[in-house]
Amino acid sequence: MATCTWNPYVRPLEHPLKTLTLLFLLWKALLLLVAVASPGPGYDTSTAILKRAGVLSTGEKGTSSILHVLGERLALKLMRWDAIYFVKSAERGNLNEQDWAFSWAFSRLIHYLAKILSPQVDNAPLSTYIWAGIAISHISHLFSVLVLNRLFVRVQTNANRHRSAFLAASLHIVTPAGLFLSAPYGEALFSFLNFSGMLLYVQSQRQQSQNSWGFLRGCKIVASGALFSMAASIRGNGLLSGLIFVYDVVTHLPRVVNFSLSLDEFQRLLSTTVAGSLIIIGFFGPQWLAYEEYCGQTYMSSKFGRPWCLRYVPSIYSWVQSHYWNVGFLRYWTISNVPLFLIATPLVWVMIRSAIWSLENKPKALVVDPQSRFSVRSVERVIPKPSEGYAPTEVERGFLRRLALPQLVLALMALTNFHVQIINRIASGYPIWYLFIARILSHDSTPLASKQRPTDIMHVFIRWMIMYAIVQGSLFANFLPPA
Repeated sequence: MATCTWNPYVRPLEHPLKTLTLLFLLWKALLLLVAVASPGPGYDTSTAILKRAGVLSTGEKGTSSILHVLGERLALKLMRWDAIYFVKSAERGNLNEQDWAFSWAFSRLIHYLAKILSPQVDNAPLSTYIWAGIAISHISHLFSVLVLNRLFVRVQTNANRHRSAFLAASLHIVTPAGLFLSAPYGEALFSFLNFSGMLLYVQSQRQQSQNSWGFLRGCKIVASGALFSMAASIRGNGLLSGLIFVYDVVTHLPRVVNFSLSLDEFQRLLSTTVAGSLIIIGFFGPQWLAYEEYCGQTYMSSKFGRPWCLRYVPSIYSWVQSHYWNVGFLRYWTISNVPLFLIATPLVWVMIRSAIWSLENKPKALVVDPQSRFSVRSVERVIPKPSEGYAPTEVERGFLRRLALPQLVLALMALTNFHVQIINRIASGYPIWYLFIARILSHDSTPLASKQRPTDIMHVFIRWMIMYAIVQGSLFANFLPPA
């Protein structure tokens, strides 16, 4: 009996994980080639200065093999912008106040991995820390792709879920974050932890236990909170994932007020509260370390005391962002920043539109008129016919609402509080917009109010994603904005 061989170009869904891994490797090879081929040091020579100081050397003096030269060049090209802070903090700890704006947890992880990789345990060259960060980013990005595929297989209930999950995971590979998911940045690890927390949460809700809430389900809820906690320690916006648990708590409030909670509901509420508390610990834990260092009695009684120590919520993170980089409500709304708002507009629009779709009570099914290229009509069906597209079930809508909340708040905060262009990289760790695009491409759901076919709009958007990632990769490697 003849056996079918895997052909990722003809039958990609036959082995989706293999196909996704192959696509991941090809995309990473392209981006790294762009980085290596980028010509100049850019306007900031920080990394070049470190190279001339000799701290980037990966081998003995006089070593000039092609692999060594290419490796050193790639390390140089990927140590840009925030990566300098992460790597230097991993090497010597947080020395300056502004170092605390960059994840203490991620820098510690790079530090410990570098110590494992380097034969010079007590005096590893800086290049070892760079390569440790690069390794973490690549491994985390690959795992987050595979986890995202699994997440959407579990979230959806339609027969076409494997196709749309595969498309969504593929989009995560070519996300506009580009080289930020290859360099020593926290975005890739954040995506992996955030998606994994969401997957555990969804699995806990789907756990078969008709008679009781169940100990295993409670453990999965707490474990998802632990993963969100680690994500929040990598990036501060990980705190937004706690909105998933806030949503659950709010749904139980009427029964809490009326003292009508059943034992199962009480166990569920308790697990959810513990999970949410873990996220708060993950967010404020590193800041507590900074408070101990800068706000002790010795410092506060001297001229070196810091103003943020006296605030009601003494957060070094918010102080550094505001004091050193002018981050705050509407501070970025200046004429000179209009180009950056334009750069962020496509992704912000998709994030907000997809979140609104997920929060709708009855997301509509998409129906494409086969007789017209530019005709789209939308309908609502409790049980749609196969030819009419797919409307999410109530269980699926519950998941979509919860997962959409952090994404929606992030998009609104990017417009009002952040340096808006960073949305093109930090959005990589939020899943709903990937699914939104995948469902349109699969003709499953989500009408768009436009004379043009939604699939045409999404094809244009995907082309923009890929072009942006490649162009931004070249700019990043040359130490040029936007970052």
